[in-house]
Amino acid sequence: MATHWIKKVSKWPIAPVAAVSIWLTCAIVLSEYDTHKPSLINRLESFYYDLRLNLSLTLKASTSKTVQEKDAEVDENFMGEVPIVILDIDATSLLKEGRWPWSRVKIAHLVETLMQKGAAVIAFDVVFSEPERNPVSEVLAALQAQETSTQSPSNPNKQEQTQKALVPLESQLDADLRLSQLMQDTATVLGFFFEYEKDIRIGQLPNPLLTLPKEKFDALVVLKQQGFTASLPVLAQSAANSGFVTTFTDPDGIVRHSPLVIGHEQGIYPSLSLAAAMAYLFLDEAELQMADISDIHTLTAVRIAQDWIPTDARGFVNIPYPGPRGHYPYISATNVLQGKDLGDSLQDALVFVGTSAIGLADLRSTPMGPQYPGVEIHAAIADALINGGFTHRPDWEAGATQVVLILSILGLIAIFHGFGSWGMVLGGALMILGLVGFNFYLWHVEGLDLPGATLVIAPTLVSVFYIAEGFLRESHQRRKLKSMFDQYVPPVHIEHMIDDPESYGFQGEFKEMSVLFSDIRGFTQISEKLSANQLKQMLNDYFTPITEAIFDQGGTIDKYVGDMVMAFWGAPVEDDQHPQHAVEAALEMLKVTEALREGFKAQGLPEIRIGIGINTGHMNVGDMGSTFRRAYTVIGDAVNLGSRLESITKFYGVPLLISETTCQRLEGYLCQRIDKIRVKGKEEPVCVYCPWSKLSDAEDELVAEMALWDETYGLYLERKWTQAQSNLLKLVTLSPREVYKVYSKRIPELVGQDLPDDWDGTFTHTSK
Repeated sequence: MATHWIKKVSKWPIAPVAAVSIWLTCAIVLSEYDTHKPSLINRLESFYYDLRLNLSLTLKASTSKTVQEKDAEVDENFMGEVPIVILDIDATSLLKEGRWPWSRVKIAHLVETLMQKGAAVIAFDVVFSEPERNPVSEVLAALQAQETSTQSPSNPNKQEQTQKALVPLESQLDADLRLSQLMQDTATVLGFFFEYEKDIRIGQLPNPLLTLPKEKFDALVVLKQQGFTASLPVLAQSAANSGFVTTFTDPDGIVRHSPLVIGHEQGIYPSLSLAAAMAYLFLDEAELQMADISDIHTLTAVRIAQDWIPTDARGFVNIPYPGPRGHYPYISATNVLQGKDLGDSLQDALVFVGTSAIGLADLRSTPMGPQYPGVEIHAAIADALINGGFTHRPDWEAGATQVVLILSILGLIAIFHGFGSWGMVLGGALMILGLVGFNFYLWHVEGLDLPGATLVIAPTLVSVFYIAEGFLRESHQRRKLKSMFDQYVPPVHIEHMIDDPESYGFQGEFKEMSVLFSDIRGFTQISEKLSANQLKQMLNDYFTPITEAIFDQGGTIDKYVGDMVMAFWGAPVEDDQHPQHAVEAALEMLKVTEALREGFKAQGLPEIRIGIGINTGHMNVGDMGSTFRRAYTVIGDAVNLGSRLESITKFYGVPLLISETTCQRLEGYLCQRIDKIRVKGKEEPVCVYCPWSKLSDAEDELVAEMALWDETYGLYLERKWTQAQSNLLKLVTLSPREVYKVYSKRIPELVGQDLPDDWDGTFTHTSK
C-alpha cells in the first residue's frame, strides 16, 4: 500500500502541488494577524520580531561605535537630537530618602531642583491619585468634631483661638497644594492609569486630544478603556499635560507594542510618551489620521509637529527599543535631592521620573530581556516621537506578503523540479535565507515591519513536502533496485547502484559484455545416486561458494538451471575489465570445486567436476520475459557461443574454455591455445583458449609445457605431421591431458586427407 502511494506521489505534476501550496499559504496569510491574540503564527512572529530587533540593534551599535571611534569629540551621553534622561527612584534613593510614597513636599523639591538644573520637561511615570495627609487639616477636623459632639469643650474661647491660629497654616502645610503651585511654573507631565472596570474612577483626567461624536467613537476600532486612576484634581489642573502610563503585553507576556492613544467616553487621550513629546515641542494638540472602511473607522497615524507616526488600527506602535536596559543616562533621585553636582547632564533634557527598584513593581519583560524598567519604555517612545526611529507595518503589507509568498513558492517548485533531495535542501535553504535577509534589510534600513515567520513557514512547508517526497522516492528506488538485483549483483555493486539509482534500471541495452556458463560434469549420474534431500544439500553447498566467487569479481548472476550457473559482467554496473574479471572468477570457481570435491568425498558423496565457458562480445541485456514472469538476463549470438564453449570443454578435457575476444583482452595470464573451431549453428570459426593461471603464479614446468605446446600447434598448422606427433608424445609424457590425445588421434586422420591450400586448422563440432 505504501509503495503504491509513493508511486502515485512521484508522478504528481507540478500544477496541483503549486495550487495546494499556494492555497495553504494564502490560508495562513489571510488568517487575521493580531499581536493581542494567542496563536501559533503570532508566537512565531513574536519570536522572529525579537530576533530581528536584537540583531538590528547589534548592527546599529557596532556602526555607532565605529563612528564614535573616528570622532573623539562625540559626547558619549548624547543619544539623539533631544537628550533623554531618566531620574531613577532606585533602591539607593529609597534607602536614603525613605520608603515610597514620598511626601509631595519632597516631590516639589525634586521638580524645583530639576528645573533649576536645566530640565526642559519633567514627565512622571508616577500617579498621584491619593491626597497627602495634612496634619493641620486633621487637627481642625478633630476640633470641629468636638464642637458638634454632645460634650462641650471645657474652654470654648481657647479652642476658637486655636482654630483661628491653625487656619493660615493649613494651606502652608498642604503638600499637594505646594506641588500644584510649583507645577504651574514648570513643564510637568503627569501620568495616570486607564482601567478596564468602568466603576473605577479616581482623580481627574486631562482634556482629551480629540472628542468625537458618539456614533463615530463607537465605530472607531482604537483601544478603549472604561475606568481610570488619575492624579488629584489640584495636580491635574496645574500640570502642563497628562498621559496614560498603562502598558500592554503580548500573549506571551512580552511588551513589544504600546498604544499612543486610548479612547474613553468619546475622547482620545495621549500616552505619557506622546504627552511628554508634545510638551517638549510646545504643542497643544496632536492631529489624528483616520481611515474609513465601510462603517468602521481605523486610526492610521498620529501627527507630531510635521511628522506622521504610523500606527496600527488600534493606535499601537512598535516600541522602538534603542538597546538593552540602561541605554539612556540614569540619575539617582537622591543625588538630585541632595544637591550633588550633575554637570550639564540635565540641560534642555526631557526627564522621565520613574523607578528601577524591584519592590515598586515597575519592571517589564521585553525583547531586551526581563526586569526592564517601564519608565525606559516611555522614554524610548518619546525619543522616537521627537527624534524619529519607529518601525511600522505599512497598509500594503498583506497584499505584498501574499505576492512574495506565491512567487517564492512557484520559484521553489520550479527549482525543485528535477533536483535530488540534497539539492532541494540547499535550494530551499537559499530561498528561505534570501527571504529572511530581504525582510531584515527592509526592517533595518527602511524601518518596515513585514511578517517574517509567515514568509518562512510557507516555503518551509513546500520544501519539506518536496524533500520528503524526494527522500521517499529515493527510498523507493533504493528498495526497488535492491529487490531487483540483490539476487544477481554483489552487495558492493548494489550500494553503488543505490547511490545513483537513476543510472540503473531494467531498460534494454546492446553492449559488449562477458558471459560465463558453468556446468557439473555427469550431473545426471550423480543425481541418480542421491536422495532428494542429499541432492538439494549438495547443490546448496556447491552454489554458495560458486556464487561468492562470481560476486567477488563483480559478476551478475543470471540464473541457476539445475546444476548450471550463468553469469555475466558489464551490467547493470559498468565494468571496463569484464573479460579479466570473468576469467578470474572462473579460476576461483575451479579452486572452489576442487576443495568441495575433497569435502564431498569425505562425506561419501560423489566427486564433482565442472566445465566453464566464457565469451566476450556484444549482447542484449535487460528485463525480459512475459507479463507473468520476467528476469534480468542477456541474449544474443555472443551468449550462445559462451554456452557452446562450456559444452565443448568435455571434448578437449579442459575445465575452462574462453573465446579469442576474451583472450585478447587479458593481460598477464598463461593461456593455452586449444583449437580453432566452428560450433554448431555458427559458420564463423573462432579460436578457443584455456587460461591455466596468472603468469606470476604459474610453475616453471607448466610454462615449459605450454611453450612446447605452442611449438607443436605451430607444426600442426604447418602440416608438419611427423614433428608434431613427436612433440605430442613428449607432451603426453609430461602431462597426460585429453587435448593432447585429441590431436594425437586427429593428425593421422588429416595425413590421408587432401587438405585445401587455405586450410587453417579449423575443426567443426557437429554437436552442442
